[in-house]
Amino acid sequence: MSAKSADWQFPPRNGGIDFVQDPSSAHFSDAPIPKLVREVLQNSLDARENGIYEPVVVKFRHTEIDRSLIGATRLYKHLTSCLNRAKADKHHPSVVRLYENACKTLRAKTVRCLSITDSRTTGLSDSKWDALVVQEGAVQKSDIGAPGGSYGIGKNAVFNVSDIRAVFYSTRYVNGREGRIEKMQGKATLMSHPNPDNGDDHLQHIGFYAAHNGEPLVTTEIHDFFRLDEPGAGVFVMGFNPRSSTWMRDIASAVIENFFDAIHKKTLIVEISSDDAESITVDHETIDQLFEGLFNKKPDAFYYYKAIRDAESMPTPSISKAGVLNAQVLIGSGPRRTAYVNRNGMLITASREQKTNPIAPRGKSLWPDYAAVVTPATDEGDAWVRYMENPSHDSISSGQLLDAKQQRQADKIFADARRELREIIDKRADISKYGDTSNLDELREYFPELDPNAEGNRDLSITPIPLPNPSPPAPSPFPEPDPRPDPDPRPDPDPDPDPDPNPRPDPDPQPRPPGPPGPGPLRRAAINKQRYIPMGNTEAIVSFVPDDKSGEVKLTLTPTGGERREREAPLQIIDATVLSPDNQKISLAEGVLSLKPSSSERVVIKIATNDALGDFAVRMG
Repeated sequence: MSAKSADWQFPPRNGGIDFVQDPSSAHFSDAPIPKLVREVLQNSLDARENGIYEPVVVKFRHTEIDRSLIGATRLYKHLTSCLNRAKADKHHPSVVRLYENACKTLRAKTVRCLSITDSRTTGLSDSKWDALVVQEGAVQKSDIGAPGGSYGIGKNAVFNVSDIRAVFYSTRYVNGREGRIEKMQGKATLMSHPNPDNGDDHLQHIGFYAAHNGEPLVTTEIHDFFRLDEPGAGVFVMGFNPRSSTWMRDIASAVIENFFDAIHKKTLIVEISSDDAESITVDHETIDQLFEGLFNKKPDAFYYYKAIRDAESMPTPSISKAGVLNAQVLIGSGPRRTAYVNRNGMLITASREQKTNPIAPRGKSLWPDYAAVVTPATDEGDAWVRYMENPSHDSISSGQLLDAKQQRQADKIFADARRELREIIDKRADISKYGDTSNLDELREYFPELDPNAEGNRDLSITPIPLPNPSPPAPSPFPEPDPRPDPDPRPDPDPDPDPDPNPRPDPDPQPRPPGPPGPGPLRRAAINKQRYIPMGNTEAIVSFVPDDKSGEVKLTLTPTGGERREREAPLQIIDATVLSPDNQKISLAEGVLSLKPSSSERVVIKIATNDALGDFAVRMG
């Protein structure tokens, strides 16, 4: 039999459901390229051949093929029938445009095709072939490890980048009884439409490019373009439209952002090529350079990748059905998030919201910047979490479970996991507790060895510094007039509405460099229990308890101590982020941080300055 004897076949609807738009691919339409990459690579990693320790290789290749290879003449008639129906029924203009564009695509002599083939995988045996090609919502995954898919609709992600809504599938595998098996079949997902031959019978929305008996094409019946050189599977997206001129970079970016773990651990290699562009290879040797070259700003995935590359793996105790979780925590940089990665090496979620990432602990206010990656240590734990993934596999929620008792059990397990992970992050950050007191270990890099006999150390002496007398001196009955002329003799447009009845004298009446603006019409609030922890060259954590009855806080940092620089003007605060409480609002003006305390709760703020904070001690005011 030749490939020419195959053609498109749409079964009669026979009063069944009248499909206008197939909703199964709607889960993937918001980000077609990234979600296509996630679903395709997940399927390939699920099908990794048992006992093969070399990486799975997935090849994305763009080319132009002759329209006759996909039965374009017959498919064009079905697309025209869909277009006529959409116009006659006055469907939404987007539906009409879809079929107008599809017909235009098939009128060309060649058709754009994105072929996606894998190797070192098991291929698609009979049951897996049926689940992927001819069944809807079916799941047929390898029994090796913990498969990532759980809904059987991820396969529809490929249709979102096809202008003609048509995809061809091919496979090659070895059957112990029959030897080498090869087969190929096309699939189109359109709308229910009149039969283009007679206009009377209505046809189903899904049709297949197959032999006249409805079976897939096999071995020599398959055109060479669709035949595979090695055991594995192939997906051929016809009328490929990536909706981007940088689709090769988009695919490479999606690979390293979602599969950095599999790439680093040498279980996956991805090759991207086109007839008219230089190819891109993503593997453990190129991933660092790609993170540098593909992004203008480092994505969060870069810090997760650094965590799995550089940080020690720290296991939790076994946590019920979740089992042991391995955590790798990068300290000092990162988005302050926890990423969950499955055992196949795919990022599932790194959300801060526990409703979509229930394994992520709440960040403590004084945790430094960090990036944490959590991976289940067992296939059983991975499979348990997988049942709670959403259809597009980018969030986790106990609400995916149908039984209320199971939901409560899952919520408790996740709470236990968060507690264990919080302790691991505490340990990696060298933090024991925060509040009004702290373990001095967090400041050890700023102090000498405690042993005074250690080489280079000397005994330290402590000199108490008395606080100034809070009582103001008695005013002189004959105050001296200020000999300096007033540079602005105009009346004060904004006199102090609440002057201090007992003002303190200026301890240093000499001229100073102009400083930041004063507190304005509000009184300057007192700040108590101040804490200052340098976190880097120009960053620090400051915290204090405000007196919420005293008005507005104007926070400045002034060099102090015996080794301070000659200047005493406050440092310019150029950035500030409130770590807690969440409802505290701040503002910056000319390097001064201002806030109106909403309560007497401790305020914790991360600040950045325009100077090196490690050069001197500072006074908060």
